[in-house]
Amino acid sequence: MEFRHPQWARREIARLDPVRDARRIAHLLLEVRYGDPRFVHPMFAIAFSRQVAIPAIARVLYRGGSGIIMSQTAKRNDDTLVFFGLLLRHGNSPEGMKVVERMNRMHARYPIPNELNLYTLSTLACLPQRLGLQFTGRDLFTPHEALALYHFWRQVGEMMNIHDIPASPEAMLQWMLDFEAAEYAPTPDGHEVTLALGREYAARWFPKPLQALGQRIFFAMFDDGLRRTHRIAAPSLAERQLVQAAVRGFVWSRELLPDPAERDLLEMFGQNYGRQPAYDQVGPQGA
Repeated sequence: MEFRHPQWARREIARLDPVRDARRIAHLLLEVRYGDPRFVHPMFAIAFSRQVAIPAIARVLYRGGSGIIMSQTAKRNDDTLVFFGLLLRHGNSPEGMKVVERMNRMHARYPIPNELNLYTLSTLACLPQRLGLQFTGRDLFTPHEALALYHFWRQVGEMMNIHDIPASPEAMLQWMLDFEAAEYAPTPDGHEVTLALGREYAARWFPKPLQALGQRIFFAMFDDGLRRTHRIAAPSLAERQLVQAAVRGFVWSRELLPDPAERDLLEMFGQNYGRQPAYDQVGPQGA
């Protein structure tokens, strides 16, 4: 069995170029170092909750209660995470372009303007740093790592024909914050999608008798502005402290413990499709 240094992923990241090797660095960060499904899933769900704080996005996803996010919440979440896993695996290769084409076909039936696609992209690119500041008071990633994540998501955006992408991680974060300040608004659609995400989080990670607590724990991960937008009750002090301690503990464990072995989102969330899901199997059939 090949020996690997306890900090093998960190050492590899430090050697790689944040532009040329952005996909590999993103894989090592998002799937290996921080790729615990108990962390990845709620972080993704929070990003989703941010997206549906934009009324136009919430309307497309809720669709009068008939959207897949309402009827098959767990599958919708898993499918999205599998698509991310396929992009992290293939990047801008021909196979990666097939993944993007599949995603674009699924979205083509809905009139989604560029700025909404750009906002969705920015939540994915900026959320790890934003949550690091929220829960630990400092950036989750180094400037080298943050730059690589920016370039990975920028590459994905360009493959999806998203234009006017801000020119740096700092510019993207500022664009996202300005867009939220201008566009966030409470809507019944956004509220219902967010409740569905909370129910799905609780059902996935908590036994049935504790699922009401699980939903409150999920909403305790929201910042105050997001919680107000979705008209979610403020958590108790104990719930807030529990979430902060759990997130801080996980982040510190990634610094103190050895880097995990190779792993990916397909392994974590692709059980519906087997170990090697094909891009055209993922998502609603017929799309």
